[in-house]
Amino acid sequence: MSKQEFPRLHRRLTVKSNRPDERSIIYVAIGDSVTQGCLGPGQIEHHLVYHELFRGHVLERYPAANFCVINSGVAGSTAEQSRARWERDVIGYHPDLVTICFGLNDCGKGDEGLDPFIQAIHDLVTRIRSETEAEVLLLTTIMMIARNHPHVPECYRSMVPDFLRIHEAGYLAKYNDRLRRYAAEHDIPLLDVYAQWEQMVRDGEDIHDRLSNGLNHPDVAYHKQLAGELKKKILE
Repeated sequence: MSKQEFPRLHRRLTVKSNRPDERSIIYVAIGDSVTQGCLGPGQIEHHLVYHELFRGHVLERYPAANFCVINSGVAGSTAEQSRARWERDVIGYHPDLVTICFGLNDCGKGDEGLDPFIQAIHDLVTRIRSETEAEVLLLTTIMMIARNHPHVPECYRSMVPDFLRIHEAGYLAKYNDRLRRYAAEHDIPLLDVYAQWEQMVRDGEDIHDRLSNGLNHPDVAYHKQLAGELKKKILE
């Protein structure tokens, strides 16, 4: 199924593998702090973030292809805020593949922010499809803190009430559900990350053990898992 969803990428990888003089293949990952690679306080992981690990999977399959990853994740960014950097951080690279992962910061605006969130996603997808040849994959978010717990670093303790308010109102779930519906309505490939975390909960796993900053950043093990999910979605 994935070759039907990403046929051009597979063609480009095959051609580049056989013809070194072809243009390098560019993958842009745009999003927030998770995409940037933020872990705990002051920790940014450039090599073990999900899209860089996915690059390794691509090169296992296409070792002769020059597959380049552009990290366009910015901590604290919403989809709406990212508009100012679309030209620089996405369009200007003339990408072959773009993954889009927003929502963790957007959901803080509650119900009023839902329509602007989806509109920004729609506008970004439209620009990518009209101004580049890239194929697009949308990602829902990971989960965030659902209760106060001892893994939250002291420097983040003051933020806990706001995160719990967002959780209790169900805003993050609403944003991910709207993104799912948008992707289905517009026939855009989607990797449902949030559903994987929902499955963790059903399996009895405490998701707070998987939050590297105690609030809303996944641990390195999940970045590896997500890279594997990208491999299945795009390559297999």
